[in-house]
Amino acid sequence: MSPTVDLRAVPFRLDDDQVDWVERTLAGLTVEEKVGQLFVGMYFPDPTLDPGLSASGEADLARHGLGGIRYTGGTAAQVQALVNDLQGSSPIPLLVAANPESGGDLCCEEGTYLANGAQCDASDGTEVPYRAGLVGGREASALGVNVAFAPVVDVLVNWRNTVINTRAHGATVDDVLRSTDAQARGLRDADPDLAVCVKHFPGDGTEERDQHLVMGVNELHPEAWDATFGRIYAHHIAAGVEMIMAGHIALPHYSRALDPTLTDADIQPATLSPELIDGLLKTRLGFNGVVMTDASHMIGLTGSMRREDAVPRAIAAGCDMFLFLNDVTEDLGFMMAGVRDGTITPERLDDAVRRVLGLKARLHLPERRARGTLLRRPDALAVVGCEEHLRWRDEAADRCITLVKDTAGVLPLSPRTHRRIRLYYLEGDVRPWGRPTRPWTPSRPNSSRAASR
Repeated sequence: MSPTVDLRAVPFRLDDDQVDWVERTLAGLTVEEKVGQLFVGMYFPDPTLDPGLSASGEADLARHGLGGIRYTGGTAAQVQALVNDLQGSSPIPLLVAANPESGGDLCCEEGTYLANGAQCDASDGTEVPYRAGLVGGREASALGVNVAFAPVVDVLVNWRNTVINTRAHGATVDDVLRSTDAQARGLRDADPDLAVCVKHFPGDGTEERDQHLVMGVNELHPEAWDATFGRIYAHHIAAGVEMIMAGHIALPHYSRALDPTLTDADIQPATLSPELIDGLLKTRLGFNGVVMTDASHMIGLTGSMRREDAVPRAIAAGCDMFLFLNDVTEDLGFMMAGVRDGTITPERLDDAVRRVLGLKARLHLPERRARGTLLRRPDALAVVGCEEHLRWRDEAADRCITLVKDTAGVLPLSPRTHRRIRLYYLEGDVRPWGRPTRPWTPSRPNSSRAASR
């Protein structure tokens, strides 16, 4: 039995009026409208990236009532205009997500890059990660964003991991806790109505697989997981994190401990595993918030089963929102089929939607719409790339410099001793859709990426 939400408890803490709004809104939705609230669509502020998707956004929202949106690319003005247009077209206020992992640079083209996870860890303190959260939260909020897909709370156990290599805040639990706790505080201080979403449960960083290409596997046994990733998630849950992103990552030893009947063939990524979402995250760890799937186009999900099965299975497993649609009509149809055939029970559907609506109430979206303050004004964009943020960026670049001692006597390199050299460029913000929102160049004034190379 899937745990049911308590809207008066952490992380929602709703009052009577807010609970009443959630229950009245839920009661007024048709089954099709409830299904719409489970989805987060992808949109493109810059119409040159994908004119079809950008042009259809308002119609999609008006017709299907999606629960949230995420976007990629675009200038600050383009992003704000798109978010305002989509918020105005949505029957229920939208959750609007962005990835302020390293400041505001992943939120819009002019956003301020402050420091990635590796740099935050290298600063050996809390000021740089706190400012990364504060800058990212301020700039995201000015655009109309109300959900931060950050911080990354994975542990870089295996340095060969390519997914979170420079995004991780450390190689030890204590380092990750110190840095991500500071970044989360910065995000909340930037805007109390900005939800924090930590990722990627049950934890990346132990392996060399890439969930964009294959299902990930966290090989830790239950005792080791409890002492590492479990500590991190328990800490952020106690701190009131509103959302947790489930990765397309299996945790086979824990899955079998929770359900001894599982065979190797039964092991699925967390996004499709009731024993991990309902059993471990929501029951054992007591998470009462919203569980978001990682991007649903990743092969870690699509290679696990047919999409028509995976779409409803993710919600049945305990996830509350489904990130991205391949085709709006088709994916909504897959979810509706799962409701009709009982894969998603009425109780599970209502609980997921109640959590989504509860988060919207927690962020005061209905009240802000009623007051006319939900949409952002152009003058709010003055904070994007402002002088203070650029000064903090430069200070962070200085503090993140790390001294490495050549204990193996490798340097200086010589063509006599090293006839062939292979050079790797590590990047943590390459986007799978369209062109990069900000191509890196050493001469660009608003970039400190040279310090992270």
